[in-house]
Amino acid sequence: MKLLLNDNRIDLNKAKNSGETPFYSACKNNSVEVIKILLSDGRVDINKAANDGTTPFYSACGNGYIEIVKLLLNDQRISIRKKTQGKTGFDIAKTNNHSEIMKLIKEFDTGFFY
Repeated sequence: MKLLLNDNRIDLNKAKNSGETPFYSACKNNSVEVIKILLSDGRVDINKAANDGTTPFYSACGNGYIEIVKLLLNDQRISIRKKTQGKTGFDIAKTNNHSEIMKLIKEFDTGFFY
């Protein structure tokens, strides 16, 4: 994978028919090591949504992937307030009873009222 990242001809944000990029798929499938590698490349659009509007952050929050949420919150590029069908990552974490993720988001985004 690192070899592919070194090739500037590779489009790291190329999506499948579903709109899922490699980064989105890694977040959806809890592939922590792949996410770490992709986060190290500034070309990766970590906020790019799939065709259904879900973002990698939203997917990680909804699935309860705490380690991935932590990684994403530590990246300056993350947009945590982006909504999917009217819900943020915090909202979907709340819907799915992922209280630790809710706590992480509140600690990260102290200026927003939840």
